[in-house]
Amino acid sequence: MSHESFDTKYLSYLSGFIRKHDGKAFAELYNYTYQRVYKYAFAFLKDPYLAQDAVQEIYTSIYKNIDALKEDSLFHSWMNQIIYHICCDFPRKAGSSQNEQTDFTSDPRVLSIASEEDCFRDISDREFLAHYREALDELPFAERQAFLLRYEHDLKLEEIAVFLDCSLSTAKRHLRASKRHLAERLKSFQN
Repeated sequence: MSHESFDTKYLSYLSGFIRKHDGKAFAELYNYTYQRVYKYAFAFLKDPYLAQDAVQEIYTSIYKNIDALKEDSLFHSWMNQIIYHICCDFPRKAGSSQNEQTDFTSDPRVLSIASEEDCFRDISDREFLAHYREALDELPFAERQAFLLRYEHDLKLEEIAVFLDCSLSTAKRHLRASKRHLAERLKSFQN
């Protein structure tokens, strides 16, 4: 699948009809976006069945909440936020074993984050994990999304840019900033 972004003008056009509860427009949205939405859901959830369930909830949420969208031109960003939040919340809602917070102590992708002052080497201390999660929560939204998409969900930079609806350089900037901010907040835990 290509890393090209959706045609936001086309999505905006469709959202105007979906707002009027036009079933054909919604079916076109589904056909136009399904593959990419499923790919992101699968990247987050790492389970094809949960991903399918999440995709169903995503489209249901879009249809039910379309009236909350203030401008059709913002549809693409609004849809991405729905995808992100449903995928993040889905394991808890599904009562899955993935319900517990991620155990970063066993995740080699997080342990191998490259930076000049790598404060992520020995993530075995519970106190550190608590501070780490708190520091993640304090990051600006775009930085936190970029960081989690890269290191928790293993997306490539190009995929992160598409998901965040921004340029590749902006995605890189969010990722660098997130690593810098986390390193600053967690510096006291560095050996």
